[in-house]
Amino acid sequence: MSARIREALTELERDVAGLRLAPPAAVRARGRARSRRRAAVLAGAAAVVVAGGAATVPGLTRPVTPAASGTTASATPSATGRCLPDAGAPARVDVVFRVGASAQQMQEANYRIGVARGEAGLRCGGQPVSLRPDRDGRFVASILLAVGEDPAPIQAAVAGLPGVERVVLPAGR
Repeated sequence: MSARIREALTELERDVAGLRLAPPAAVRARGRARSRRRAAVLAGAAAVVVAGGAATVPGLTRPVTPAASGTTASATPSATGRCLPDAGAPARVDVVFRVGASAQQMQEANYRIGVARGEAGLRCGGQPVSLRPDRDGRFVASILLAVGEDPAPIQAAVAGLPGVERVVLPAGR
């Protein structure tokens, strides 16, 4: 052992010589109290999340009331559809961004998607379900469509934006 290490160990020994440790029972009691506090906070947060989810689900799944007959406003499929996707085969739109697209370009596309979805976007949160990189380094934003929602407005809103490479529509659309 070198002289410097021996000196450091001797100094450390002098520093901790007068250190008084709490009894093991007191240390365990503090740990149990901390665990109880954390469990209480976690239970409270879970209750808030469950209550908030239970309060919003009925509003998300009910259909929108169509416009009264005789008016010129057209009820689009996206405005009259339910928020939840088809149970059998959910349709989704994929927006593929170019390699190196900035976060600002992705946020702009996300905003335009929410606007293009209109009422369905408001009820469904207007957010992509996922934003993930593909194997080539491009980011892909996937949007689940509501029952009867038309993907054409989404495609028209983001197709020409900087950073967007292409928009992939569901098969048959």
